[in-house]
Amino acid sequence: MPSQLSKCLDWLTVWVGGTFIALLAADAIIGTYNVGLSPIKPSVFTPMVFLFTSVLCLFSRPRFCLPAILLIALPVIRTIDVALLDRFHYSGSQEMQMSCLRVMMVVLSIVALLSCPQGLKAMKWAAVLTILLTSGSSIAELAGLAKFTSIPGRFSGFNGHPNSPPIVLCQCLGLCFALIPSFRWNMAMVAAALPGVALTYGRSGMVIYAFISGTYILMNARKNLGFLLVSAGIALPLIVSGLAIMDQLTSQGPIKNKDTADRLEAIYSLDFEKLKSRDRAKDLMDAWEAVMKKPVLGHGVGAASSNWAPHNEYVAMWLELGMPGLIVYLLTIYVPMLSSLMRGGTAIYAFLAILAFSPIAQGRVMDPHFYFALLTAAHILWPQRYRFTFRQAPQTPRPAMAPMHRTF
Repeated sequence: MPSQLSKCLDWLTVWVGGTFIALLAADAIIGTYNVGLSPIKPSVFTPMVFLFTSVLCLFSRPRFCLPAILLIALPVIRTIDVALLDRFHYSGSQEMQMSCLRVMMVVLSIVALLSCPQGLKAMKWAAVLTILLTSGSSIAELAGLAKFTSIPGRFSGFNGHPNSPPIVLCQCLGLCFALIPSFRWNMAMVAAALPGVALTYGRSGMVIYAFISGTYILMNARKNLGFLLVSAGIALPLIVSGLAIMDQLTSQGPIKNKDTADRLEAIYSLDFEKLKSRDRAKDLMDAWEAVMKKPVLGHGVGAASSNWAPHNEYVAMWLELGMPGLIVYLLTIYVPMLSSLMRGGTAIYAFLAILAFSPIAQGRVMDPHFYFALLTAAHILWPQRYRFTFRQAPQTPRPAMAPMHRTF
């Protein structure tokens, strides 16, 4: 009976728990609910996942990775700042409080699932499924089956904003490279992620995707040269056809697709001047001026997403949480990266993907996919596990009392 229970718990961990995490990481529940395709409310789904993973963890005799648990300091600090201190007041303060609490539940759900015996297998399935969901939703949007994007002419899939899918896909590819030993399977994941990156017309996203995938291919090319040659012969015509479709899409409707046409031209020509964004440079300077007004403690959580938009996580953390928040953020992303380098590159591609987007993103700390990639990579990097047990302290036996003799 215990063995049957263990098998049942393992199955629930990998397939049900992993699927739940993928639905959160790919923003599938939020995306489908916002466009009316699903009746499941995100405000109901996230607590349900938290309850499921907590109960599953409790019955699975969990073992915890202490360094990974320390990485949840950032969402804890942000939740305390917005929910208890409430230092930055604006019209969306209550929504930000709910978002931080939701992120906190997602983080605890990921930690709980990773602490189960089959936690890493669950995350391997979650990474694969997240790639399929993210790219698949972008392709569905291209086919006209749904409309998720907030920017006409660029396809975002479930995420809503076209800058998000490349981040999700690159981080999940990094996890696949670390968790899946098969080079051929990983190349299938690279191919599956390509439409989700390309259809966003994201300049930085395409560059980082090419860097992460290209580095992995070069590092393994010698052992898989024949497979790569055959794959290149098959993939090249498909890529050319895909680029032709993207070019045709940008020529339809000159007003709404001028931005995508300029983006595609910059990527074709590798023109780094065109790859830059003047608007983002101005936003960054405005945010930096705001940082200098309160450099020690910052303006409070919510400032970087309402009054300013720095498009830079370092400035965003400094702007909201001051120097203490910036230090916590730096420790969160750089300590695992340095530890990976010192351990021979364990999970290095996942940490590279996390690090590569830090100068050009600003809202990842509010997204489940960021903590999914970070905590999973940390559990790969630090395999030591600890179990917490509550035991009653042994009682020291009292010395026997000498018999009392009374004289009458």
